[in-house]
Amino acid sequence: MKKSYFFIALLCATSICAQEYLAELPENPGPNKCYAKCIVPDEYKDETVHVMIRSAYYKSEIVPAEYKNEYQEVVIRPASKRFIYEPAEYGTITDTLWIKDPYHQLKVIPATFSTDYETVEVKPKTGNWVAGEDDPDCPSINPADCRVFHYREIPAIERDIPVEKMVAEANTTSRRIEGRYKLFTRQVETRPAQTREQEIPAKTQTIQRRVLVKDETTRKVTIPAVYKEVTKKVLVKKGGMNAWREVPCTIPERGKILPIHYALGSAALTAKAKRTIDRYVLKVLEDDLNAIVEIGSHTDAQGSDQFNLTLSENRAKNVVEYLISKGVDSSRLIGIGYGETKLLNNCNNGSNCTDQQHLANQRTEFKVF
Repeated sequence: MKKSYFFIALLCATSICAQEYLAELPENPGPNKCYAKCIVPDEYKDETVHVMIRSAYYKSEIVPAEYKNEYQEVVIRPASKRFIYEPAEYGTITDTLWIKDPYHQLKVIPATFSTDYETVEVKPKTGNWVAGEDDPDCPSINPADCRVFHYREIPAIERDIPVEKMVAEANTTSRRIEGRYKLFTRQVETRPAQTREQEIPAKTQTIQRRVLVKDETTRKVTIPAVYKEVTKKVLVKKGGMNAWREVPCTIPERGKILPIHYALGSAALTAKAKRTIDRYVLKVLEDDLNAIVEIGSHTDAQGSDQFNLTLSENRAKNVVEYLISKGVDSSRLIGIGYGETKLLNNCNNGSNCTDQQHLANQRTEFKVF
């Protein structure tokens, strides 16, 4: 005989069952049957309320000013004077202009010289002693005692140097060079330029203008409050654990992992997560109208056991509620939060695992039976 199986599963509409074995078992359980104790959801009713979305207030309006028309003559150009210029008058005269002044042209007469010679002694007269032949009859045994010397004179050397001697010193002569002039005519002022005044009368114009009779003022206008009709849900009956119900025992041990990623510590479904559920789970339920699906949410071992259990239950609950909103009957859905009780590796409490190893345990699975 098969053993009786007991597990926690979703049975009631939009309700999630806690993943834990309970001490109180169902009364009169049948053999070879599986049971689940469901969480009955809170019961709500719709209530319409009027919300003031904008309070009443006072608005100030401007009352326009009042005017009357008046006519006034204004000076658009004041009286002035005009100065009339009378140019100067000129007469013509003939004048002489030296275009080159006369001057005295000087001519230099250089000095004159005559050629002569001057005798210069370039080497003075000298002399020296010259040794002669030895005396053969010298009585001394030393020949040097009988040596004969005589003095020889060398005459001076002279050279004739050509020189120029000045005959007449240099001087200058002067010759007058006449200048050049040109006759031209030019104008001379016979009467200087002058101005005379001319009176210009003022110019006026009649202008129509608006004269303020009553200045602008303001008045208060009451704007009524704006209300919006809002439908809200009011809690009628608080749900809770209340019943054991029989469920299928053919749920596989392991499910297919849904590639859903949640924000850290959050159970909210993103738009991408909803598209993943549509692709993997909703399609199975639409293709096989007899299929029942378990949605199992798991966490890693980081954080407290109770926090991880609650987080996994909320994540499973949100998937189930999303499928119900897409038209799936709640009796075909089982949502279970396993927390950190079904780790895929040894990264349990107190273990030293990497973020990637912990990430393997953060998963949502679905089982079809």
